[in-house]
Amino acid sequence: MTRECSADLTKMNMYVSEYKISNNLSHPEYVDSLRNMHKCYFSAIAWNAELQHESENFQRQYINSNEDIVFRLSESVSDLASSFFNWINGNYKASRVMLRIAIENFIRAVSSLENKSQLVEKSLYKVFDVASKQNLFNNSLNPLVRQCYVSLHSDYKVLCADVHTATEQNMERLSSLADFPAFHAGKSNSAASFYTRVTKNITSIFCLVFNEFFHKMHHRNKENILNGIPREIKPSINVPKR
Repeated sequence: MTRECSADLTKMNMYVSEYKISNNLSHPEYVDSLRNMHKCYFSAIAWNAELQHESENFQRQYINSNEDIVFRLSESVSDLASSFFNWINGNYKASRVMLRIAIENFIRAVSSLENKSQLVEKSLYKVFDVASKQNLFNNSLNPLVRQCYVSLHSDYKVLCADVHTATEQNMERLSSLADFPAFHAGKSNSAASFYTRVTKNITSIFCLVFNEFFHKMHHRNKENILNGIPREIKPSINVPKR
């Protein structure tokens, strides 16, 4: 190990030993975003808990579903958790990347109800192209599903810019300890906005598409789920679909 590398390692060890994010709570905008994101995330983990607990019943209720679809749905919530964790720590690019993956897994899972090849399709462009034409996302009897899908797809396209670092704005260079993830008001607000919108749309689609399953959930879980859903969508979810 060179002298410079050794010296930098010493700084790294100090950085790790002193690492904390509690100072972020001194920023009102951070606290507000944290509250809103947590509400949306808690809503998502509530329906995922029901899905995990009632996986077999879910698959019997929706005969076109299977273990792979259940796994993908749950994986999308896991991706939301990773996105949230990265945001908390100021790693905004990683947060947005995981948010993009959450959208991919969720849309792949739901659209597989009509087309099982979506589960193994390698082209993400084709996954969304197929999904955009499916009856599931174009049902005139439930236009809110389409509305949420269009919003998800729109956000997905923007988030893809982070993956390809299409512009200077999307690049985050970590050239030294000073450039490690840290609170940045502008990036924090932007990432939080994406997160709350995407998570609300994912949960809304889940409750609208699997509405019968939603109404069989424990009443406390239903309340926690609805707490993270836009007010204008709640009435359509609360009325059982037959």
